[in-house]
Amino acid sequence: MAKWSVKIDNFLGGLAPNYQNEDYPSYGNTNQAAKMEAMDLTNPGYMQAGPALTVLTNGDEDGAVTKLIRSILEQPVTSDTTYGIGDNLLHQITSTAVTNAGSWPHTIDKAAVTNEDGEDVVEYGGNLYYSYNHSGSAGDIGKYDLSSTFDDDWGSTVPSGAAALQDAPHQMIVGGNDVMYIANGRYVASYDGTTFIPQALDLPAGTEVQSIAWNTDRLWVFANKTNLSGNNRNLSALYIWDGTTNSWESETPIPGRVGGSIVKNGVVFFAYLDSAIAKYFMAYISGSSIFPVAQAGVSNLPQYYQLTDYKDFILFISLDAIYAFGSGHPDLPVRFFDYADCGLNGTVGGMANPFGLPLVATNSGTDYQLAKFNTSGYDTDSRWYSITYDVSGESTLSMIDNVVFTFEKLTSGAVVDWVLRDSKGQALYSDKISFAKLGAANCARYPIKKLTCDFRIEVDYANGSTTVPVRIKSIKVYGDSEH
Repeated sequence: MAKWSVKIDNFLGGLAPNYQNEDYPSYGNTNQAAKMEAMDLTNPGYMQAGPALTVLTNGDEDGAVTKLIRSILEQPVTSDTTYGIGDNLLHQITSTAVTNAGSWPHTIDKAAVTNEDGEDVVEYGGNLYYSYNHSGSAGDIGKYDLSSTFDDDWGSTVPSGAAALQDAPHQMIVGGNDVMYIANGRYVASYDGTTFIPQALDLPAGTEVQSIAWNTDRLWVFANKTNLSGNNRNLSALYIWDGTTNSWESETPIPGRVGGSIVKNGVVFFAYLDSAIAKYFMAYISGSSIFPVAQAGVSNLPQYYQLTDYKDFILFISLDAIYAFGSGHPDLPVRFFDYADCGLNGTVGGMANPFGLPLVATNSGTDYQLAKFNTSGYDTDSRWYSITYDVSGESTLSMIDNVVFTFEKLTSGAVVDWVLRDSKGQALYSDKISFAKLGAANCARYPIKKLTCDFRIEVDYANGSTTVPVRIKSIKVYGDSEH
């Protein structure tokens, strides 16, 4: 007999290159997945269900969060205090709660306008600044002294050079040169602690800045021209600017509509939508070349407030999922995977990691929440499907003899289901790994004796525990092809 085996010794391959284009993709490495939802692949020793979410105290519509929080300050102002903004509400946030007392949440109310809609928050010079758009196709910057005083129209009335903002995305950052920069339509605005310049950098007509980042002593400005939604073809570019001169130093065209950006280990990563295939990439730029590193399966482009880092992975949002990209350790391979659910099944707002556990805001109908990763809770809406393995022989069929799983020792309550399925969608065999069935085991062998020409393995935690994990270390399938 012609014996064969498929051995998945680790799950560090993440998602397969062609996972989004086929129901049963077969291209990829043995340890790569055809699809997955909310799976934790951060530990090189095993895979497990992704983290559950815990809503912060006062973090829903029964507490302080009655509007979708769009942006959360990544850098805490004190050891346990940060701020977030969404719609017309400015929030004070700790690692466990959203403040719902005194002046919190603060309602942004600029005189003579309506529809204040928060964009971003930043701490600069001992004050909190917050940007927003409003009726009249314009925007403004508010100021909070981190004590008791709010000035909602500070940007258009107080500083030298006071002026309104454009009606546009208004990401705010503080550069390494101690200047605050604000995305402002086709411009980048600046404030040095004394003078506000609403058009410090003037980009080509029709351009709209989507995201800004500080790296290599320069401001990296990602902008679309024209900023059309959907699958319309956009001209976008990265402009690198020293922050002081009248024009940018370099321009790098980007092949699609650009979204948010993030700096990680001295490298600027950004998201862009390739309109030709209606899917987006995470990428970085080196010199004048663009290097895509991960392709997501849908066209929902993450914005500047939807990227953060955790466990040395870049996290970014697509629809209602949080994806991860990175290695977690210099000696491990880079991988891309669907890490966690965002929370409510509706609209996703901001995500940030100011306290060591990512926070994510969501909204569905009249329900709102701000939640954080739960390090001891697990998402039962988690699944991992391998690529499809072709084991056909000379007579087209092959016999699957047995499947062997290894895993960390099971404890009471642990359970995960698994299925062996062919590319026609037929279940060849199904079973479960559970403490109730196996006891405190760390491996299990399943005799199969099934004829097939191909198969994949599907692992599903739907019937699992939210508190007791099953940590799968390897999967091995054995058979012979002379049938």
